[in-house]
Amino acid sequence: MTGSLDEVRAGLLVVAERLAAADQFARRAGTLLDDALAELTRVSEQHSESLVPVELRRARDELDRGLGLVNAGSMAVSDIEARL
Repeated sequence: MTGSLDEVRAGLLVVAERLAAADQFARRAGTLLDDALAELTRVSEQHSESLVPVELRRARDELDRGLGLVNAGSMAVSDIEARL
């Protein structure tokens, strides 16, 4: 039984590490999206219409939603680890 429990713990550790990496990548992507949004907004001031694609704003919203899911997954893994 201990071997199985150790395997579960090892698996949870891998999942936790991958979720942490996903969080870092998503946060970096968010920073890059924010930079692009700011730059396009700045340049748009010189034009009669916005140069900011609607999809860029949607991408940021979806990224935020994904970050929420990653964080929820991390919390679930932590909860499971604590119960073991």
